[in-house]
Amino acid sequence: MQADPGASAADRAAAAASLAEAQQLAAGTPLAALLAAPVGIRIGATAPEIDGQDTDGTPFKLSDYRGKVVVLDFWGFW
Repeated sequence: MQADPGASAADRAAAAASLAEAQQLAAGTPLAALLAAPVGIRIGATAPEIDGQDTDGTPFKLSDYRGKVVVLDFWGFW
């Protein structure tokens, strides 16, 4: 929201408030550092590099699929 040129002032304020609340709730956890990092992801921008393993355990990088439609589903066990 903060980087969206079409967002209203109210939308930007709500996004800033939500981010501040998330940072407070995440204080002392690894997530806190991620929330404090500058956001460089925008609609239409190149996605940041993501690497991991597929469901068969085969390593992959998101950049291997450049130019193709990719659906990412992030999940985990906590």
